[in-house]
Amino acid sequence: MKVRKYYSKNQVEGFLQVRKELGPEAIILQTRKVRHPGLKGLFLPPRIEIIAALDLPENAPEPPAAPSEQSGRLEKELDELKKMVQELMARPPGEAEGTGGRENRTYWRNFLQKLDLDPVMADDLLTRLSSEPDGPGLNWASMVLALQEQLNRRLTVSPEKEHRTLVLVGPTGVGKTTTLAKLAARYALTFKEKVGLITVDHFRIGAVEQLRAYAEIIDLPLETVIGPADLSGALERLADCDRILVDTAGRSTGSPTQIDELAEYIELLLPAEIHLVISATTRWQDIRRIAGSFSKLQYNRLLVTKLDETTSYGAVLNGAYHTNRPLVYLTDGQSVPDCLKLAREMDWAELFLGGGGR
Repeated sequence: MKVRKYYSKNQVEGFLQVRKELGPEAIILQTRKVRHPGLKGLFLPPRIEIIAALDLPENAPEPPAAPSEQSGRLEKELDELKKMVQELMARPPGEAEGTGGRENRTYWRNFLQKLDLDPVMADDLLTRLSSEPDGPGLNWASMVLALQEQLNRRLTVSPEKEHRTLVLVGPTGVGKTTTLAKLAARYALTFKEKVGLITVDHFRIGAVEQLRAYAEIIDLPLETVIGPADLSGALERLADCDRILVDTAGRSTGSPTQIDELAEYIELLLPAEIHLVISATTRWQDIRRIAGSFSKLQYNRLLVTKLDETTSYGAVLNGAYHTNRPLVYLTDGQSVPDCLKLAREMDWAELFLGGGGR
């Protein structure tokens, strides 16, 4: 058995390196985050360490040797790796990390269910992988590459601030008001823009007071609108603002009347960025229903909140799939404005495979 250790920025890059050097038959024994060596490593982001093995037939030629990063410690490192391999090989089948059987569809279907991936995408992945006659089959490395391809195909991102007006819509309890405060702080404090706030959420107890507290802290004007007829006046009073952010009441997907009422406000705010806000904890079945129910509101963006409340991030991919809209922002906590992420800066491989996929 040939055992090697690899270092990379993320798992996908590392698995590509393993596949290139050891081939599709390689087994991933262990992955973990490690620091760079020395004092300098304290100030650098962690890297991914991957230990891979290739079970060579007797008398088969070994793959060409790669340059060692620590040649002076090679012998000691090999001894440690051999010991680790022996321990891993002694475990019951399927227990070693990254294994589960080359053709074990049940294992991989359970893996994708753990990600809470929509079955349509899961079936597409499994069917395509298992039907490739010369492909790598259903192993960990091939699944990583297939998931990355699915991300590239389904998930698009969009730049921020494409319109002066930004509106947040979505079901109840997804964190729209807190997210609006994060965006207001970003625009006002980071970009030095004059930001005006509008709330039409007069249904939820304390909603106006919550946004007013944020507005006072950041020193922003706030307009409370009771009905669509009041909206034009509020927009006139905020005419000198660079950016206008609108908070709306959460609507139930089972109440078309409430969504129709909100659509009256949206018509008066166009053109605007209409962000459909969903929580990362939302099941794929509910995301499909939300995407359809809120389509009347002409949303043209997707925003995912509460990444910190789950370890299965399928909602991001499910949301992109069912809405067919680009992502701009994500949030991963309650802190204003720190827990706001730009979609274009996300390490998607790390999120899906480093956080929720293992």
